[in-house]
Amino acid sequence: MSAMSDDVFLMVKKWSIEDRVFKLKLPDKEGFSWAIELSYPFNHPAPVAIIALNPTNTDFVLLQISMKMSPQHLDGLKQKGPAAIGTFYFRLQSMFLQKDVTFNIDRNNHTWFISEQIYFDGLTKHEFFKCIRHIHNATLLGNMIIDEVIQSTFIPVQPGKKASGGKEGDGTGGFYQ
Repeated sequence: MSAMSDDVFLMVKKWSIEDRVFKLKLPDKEGFSWAIELSYPFNHPAPVAIIALNPTNTDFVLLQISMKMSPQHLDGLKQKGPAAIGTFYFRLQSMFLQKDVTFNIDRNNHTWFISEQIYFDGLTKHEFFKCIRHIHNATLLGNMIIDEVIQSTFIPVQPGKKASGGKEGDGTGGFYQ
């Protein structure tokens, strides 16, 4: 670890302990100088695990949340049919773009990662927790989208016909909500 990275680690750890979201320092691994697991929000019955880390030879802190769709949600989407799964991933990707977070979606394993980084020269306690809230809220919105899609009604439309309220070629894929 560089001296700057050491200082940032101590600062991030201190802030996390002060705000009672520090969970543990993760074991050292190749590829990053240090990593901390946070449990956010504080004292919540279902906190989200957030990893704060400093990739080796970089001057930023990366905050990341890893999500996997629950078996119940996956079953609910599968029962709705292929249109529901496609709609969910389209809306999830659209929301991540609108929220301006970095993301990686693995549709085959029904997992996604949401991350954001803060460069050392802009790292303050305010920016650190603002970034945590930013990716945490994107996670919550993703869960809300799953529930909305599962609750939606998908009505197949005969080929060549318009979906109610939609137009041919409008991206509804012959289905509407």
